[in-house]
Amino acid sequence: MAGKSRWSYLKLPDHFTIRPGGIEDLAAVYQLNQQAFDSCWSLQSLYSALESGYDLIICEVDEELAGYLLSMTILDETQIMQVAVAKPFLRQGVAEAISRHLIASSSGIAVILLEVRLSNRAARGLYSKLGFRESGLRKNYYAPDASGFSEDALLMELKLH
Repeated sequence: MAGKSRWSYLKLPDHFTIRPGGIEDLAAVYQLNQQAFDSCWSLQSLYSALESGYDLIICEVDEELAGYLLSMTILDETQIMQVAVAKPFLRQGVAEAISRHLIASSSGIAVILLEVRLSNRAARGLYSKLGFRESGLRKNYYAPDASGFSEDALLMELKLH
């Protein structure tokens, strides 16, 4: 699925592609995971997630990883576990494109759930734009930072039917 052919409303350049990810993508996903998150997953955790049935959506530019979305589906619920975009590709519609891809491919799914840092206004704005609604709060959800501050997670959900 090339950028403009399927995702023209996102204004992704032609050289962006979205595709299912697999074990062969884990080295690049792990590197981006380390850059994007304070508490990153180990390579083994990512591998185990895919082996146990998690879904990985990859966005790449000329075969370079621009971003990914990792999700888990149980019965009729999908939980977005991670969305990460490489710094050179921020603000180019990557997170929106892979999120829309997940939504569009969620046949038979009743609800998509996620947690997002309360301070992550960009992500919260994107999810609101996509139709997600706030559904709760997890106090002190994220591991404490160097100063000992532990941030809350905002729970959001998108009801599909």
